[in-house]
Amino acid sequence: MSKNIGKIFEEQIISSLPDYVLPYRLPDAAQSFGSNEKLRFSRKSPFDYLLWDSHKHILYALEMKTVEGKSISFERAKEESREIHYHQIEGLNYWNTFDGIVCGFVIEFRKIETTVFIDIKSFNSLINQIDKKSFNYNDLQNSGLPYIIIPQRKKRTRYVYDIEALLKNY
Repeated sequence: MSKNIGKIFEEQIISSLPDYVLPYRLPDAAQSFGSNEKLRFSRKSPFDYLLWDSHKHILYALEMKTVEGKSISFERAKEESREIHYHQIEGLNYWNTFDGIVCGFVIEFRKIETTVFIDIKSFNSLINQIDKKSFNYNDLQNSGLPYIIIPQRKKRTRYVYDIEALLKNY
């Protein structure tokens, strides 16, 4: 069985971390595996990873997404089904209420070979600026909101990401 492209992306990000960053992957909820008819009330993870930057003493709560195209969809309500889930937005917003935690999304736009970090406050502002249920890289660029491009270079078929640039620039 081949690996999920999202899991491969996460592995690439984690393998790109500097030695002074401790990653912790939150366990996937049971409904993430196959049919969820009987498990629909199981707990959902608020995001994918916690990263501890031991140099700056900052905790990052990150949801990692990779999309084939130039845009990514998001849920404005619980009943929808899109790439960024409502419970993930809620989870990042909750964790963002605590000092010393940086919360946001790492999004890889594969078609344009660009990976960005957008913190949850900027994400909230962005989705409030637009009337649609997705945004593309141009929307992000034209929003005037802060985000960070994560430098990346391709090694044959996979990427190595300069996560240290994100940590230094945030």
